[in-house]
Amino acid sequence: MKVSDMKARGKGKPKAGGGAGKSPWGRWTQVLWKKLPALPPRVWAVSGMAVLVVVVIWSMLDPVRKVMPPTPPPSGIEQTARGLNGQPSASAVSANAGIPEGELAFIKAVRLQPPQPTRMDMLKAEVDLASTAPKELVYTYLWRVNDKIIEDAKGDTLNLSSFKKRDLVTVTVTPHDGETTGFAVAGPVIAIHSLPPSLELQAMRRVRKTGEPVEFQLAGVAPDGEQVAYSLEAPHVPGMTIDKQSGKITWSIQPDQKGAIRFGAAVEDDNGTKVTRIFDVTVD
Repeated sequence: MKVSDMKARGKGKPKAGGGAGKSPWGRWTQVLWKKLPALPPRVWAVSGMAVLVVVVIWSMLDPVRKVMPPTPPPSGIEQTARGLNGQPSASAVSANAGIPEGELAFIKAVRLQPPQPTRMDMLKAEVDLASTAPKELVYTYLWRVNDKIIEDAKGDTLNLSSFKKRDLVTVTVTPHDGETTGFAVAGPVIAIHSLPPSLELQAMRRVRKTGEPVEFQLAGVAPDGEQVAYSLEAPHVPGMTIDKQSGKITWSIQPDQKGAIRFGAAVEDDNGTKVTRIFDVTVD
């Protein structure tokens, strides 16, 4: 065989790794890759924008499904508290289905007495009923002090002895007629006032001589205050003065001051609570 024949025959042999052994997918990939640089810029822009939109939508939706926890059902106390704005509690929604809202307004208002209570008082909730309210009603009371539910208070009164001045108290009343639960109505928020100071006159005695200086001593106790101040009030008596800090009264009796003499005195604590009393002395 001639060398030229061998070379000619060698031309028909496939080269190692040549295109004859590639799959159709590989050939198409090669062709597409070669043509990519020739694509118009508009095609590149539209393709990139489409990929970006898909990525953004997926990143927004998928984490929300993973992170959002299920909402737990409300507790019994939370269901009751939802009636503070004049709406029925969640437990009563199914029982009241189909009843017009106007027919559930059994209570017009809730008042608290006394309106300026101290910690020595029993605070009472008084209910003012609407004209359309059923005749037979029972009530559920939810008392709060400083926005904290008082679990032990179930009735229409609250003992304030365990609280302190400036604590804020309110109550929510929910009416029931046995089958229907009406709208819950909240009473006003009121503050517990300080206890008033006491005021007594010590060394009060009959005065026998005119011109003789006489001394009296006022005594005041402020249960909810740290200090007190004294003053003389009407009816004022000429010649009478007072030490505002100690409460000591000095009186120089005038010649025309005889018989029963009345004067006023007051004590005021550092909470601004003032008590005034009228005292009587007799000059012979």
